[in-house]
Amino acid sequence: MSQITVRQATLADAGQITAIHNANIPTWTRRDINGEPVPVDYADLSLFERWMVGGPWASVEMCAVHLANLLRGSEGIPLVAEIDGRVGAEAEVFIGHEPEPFGYHINISRLAVHPDDGSTGLSSALLAYILQMAEAIRCKRVTVSNGEADAALYEHHRFQRSHVGHRVVIKTGEGRVFYKAGDLATFDPAQIDGWHMPLGRYQNAREEWDRMPPGFWNSVPQIVELEAARLHITVTGQEAYALVQQDRDDPTHAHVYLWTRRPVNNLLMLALRDWAARHNYEALVTFVWDYALPLLEVDAQPGEYSQVLYARGL
Repeated sequence: MSQITVRQATLADAGQITAIHNANIPTWTRRDINGEPVPVDYADLSLFERWMVGGPWASVEMCAVHLANLLRGSEGIPLVAEIDGRVGAEAEVFIGHEPEPFGYHINISRLAVHPDDGSTGLSSALLAYILQMAEAIRCKRVTVSNGEADAALYEHHRFQRSHVGHRVVIKTGEGRVFYKAGDLATFDPAQIDGWHMPLGRYQNAREEWDRMPPGFWNSVPQIVELEAARLHITVTGQEAYALVQQDRDDPTHAHVYLWTRRPVNNLLMLALRDWAARHNYEALVTFVWDYALPLLEVDAQPGEYSQVLYARGL
C-alpha cells in the first residue's frame, strides 16, 4: 500500500514542482517575428520564454523565486503531496478576508499533479488537507477560482459551482468627475483587509495584491517589467487602490486590478477611465465576476476567456 503525505513545500522542492508543471505542458513554443507561437525544444528557450509559456513554475530558477515569496510570511501557502517519499503533486492556497460572496476564505489558486500520478489519490489528499486547514482557522469557505477543468474532482468533494467570470474590455474616456489619483506609497497587504476587489480578481484579492509591489522579478533580469502605475484613488464616497499595467502586445491597452473600500460605483469607474484616457490608453482589460459586473455601470465587452468559481462552505 502506497503512503501519501501532505506537507508544506520548501525551496528544495522547486525542481520536483517544476517537473510536475512541465509534464503537463504538451508543447513548448516561442513567438516568431509575427507574434505567432512556433514549437521549440524546452532546452532552447530562455527563462523569459519559458515564463511566457508556463509562468514561474516553468523553470527551477523562477520556481525557487516564486516559492521564496510564498514562504517569506505572506498569506500564500505552497503544499506538496508525496507518494512513497516522492513529490507527485503541488497546491498553492491563499487566505483571504473579503466581503461576501467570499468572506474569510481559503482560495486554491493552483493544484497540479504529475500525469504519472493522476490516479494515486494525491489530488484528494491535498484537498482533504486544505479543508482541514480551513476548518482549523475557522474559514467560512474554500474556493477554487478556476475549477472548471477539474470540475468532477471538486464536485466529488462537495464543492458547488458558484460564479462565472469573464475577461472584459472597457473603453476609456475623459469624463466630468472630480477625483484624486496619486502614487501608492505603501504595499502592506493589511491595508486591503476586508476590501472588495471588483476588477482583476482572477484568484483572490490577497493573491492579486502580490502583483502590486514593484521590482518583484528583478532577480530574473531576463524578465523586463511592463510600464505600470500604482495608484491611490479617492473620489466622492470612495477610496481605492489600482494597478494599471501596460499590455505586453498592445501599448494602447492596459490591464487593471482594483481594490475598493466600498462596493465599486459609477463615479469610481468614471475616474479610472478618465485617468487611463489622460495617460493615452484606449481600453482597459480586466476580469470581472458575474456578481460585480452590474455595479460597474459601463459597457464592458466580454472576451473569450472565462473562469468558473467553485466553493464549499464550512
